[in-house]
Amino acid sequence: MVQAAGRFREIVAGRPWRRRRRAIIAGASGLVVLLVAAVLVAIFLPALQLREVSVSGLGYVQEDEVRSVLDQDLGDSVLLLPTTDIAERVEAVPGVESAEVHRSWPDGATVTITESEPVAVLTTTDGTSAVIDGSGQELPADAGEGAELIPLTVDGGSADPEGAATALSEVLASMPDSLRGSVQTMTASSASDVQLVLALEDGGTKTVVWGDAADSTLKAEVVLALIEQPGTEIDVSSPVAPVTR
Repeated sequence: MVQAAGRFREIVAGRPWRRRRRAIIAGASGLVVLLVAAVLVAIFLPALQLREVSVSGLGYVQEDEVRSVLDQDLGDSVLLLPTTDIAERVEAVPGVESAEVHRSWPDGATVTITESEPVAVLTTTDGTSAVIDGSGQELPADAGEGAELIPLTVDGGSADPEGAATALSEVLASMPDSLRGSVQTMTASSASDVQLVLALEDGGTKTVVWGDAADSTLKAEVVLALIEQPGTEIDVSSPVAPVTR
């Protein structure tokens, strides 16, 4: 009877380590609740809502176009600002090559822009023109101001002006800088008859019959290998069997 009574008292009273464990769990749970409450308060705190946005690195891209991308984020918590998503949306603005977005405490964000470099101006059969970058993407018209651009021309009377324009852009985009820097003009009347004129170091020029946009990397290598050969024309429309004239 004595042993049973003692056992009962031990169960009722609990062992010290069990009491300490319960106290630790209760304390940790309370701390988690406090932290969650503090985060929720910070998220909805007016002082941490996005109000100020600074944009840098702009040249020809209009600042209003960049700021319009962030309109949907104004008033949201800076703590939860989706900087990567915003950067991707800014990079979709014509002329923006890359963008970096950072929080600026307590209620701001900074957007740093790198603009695409204008390389050429494409003129179609109806006389309209478009400034494009090295990847063939169209840029805002202001991008061409003061820039030395390679003229890309779709020949008048072309039966396939869209195909010709696409081929010109694709050939330009696939061309290495070592060759692109020597291009004076590019013309095409279809998707398969791109031609370009290169400036030579001696002041002369050489015509390159490029053909279509296929195998452009190989064609560029062949042109660079044959550029010093005699003649005024290099035909790489079939790059495995090039011809110099």
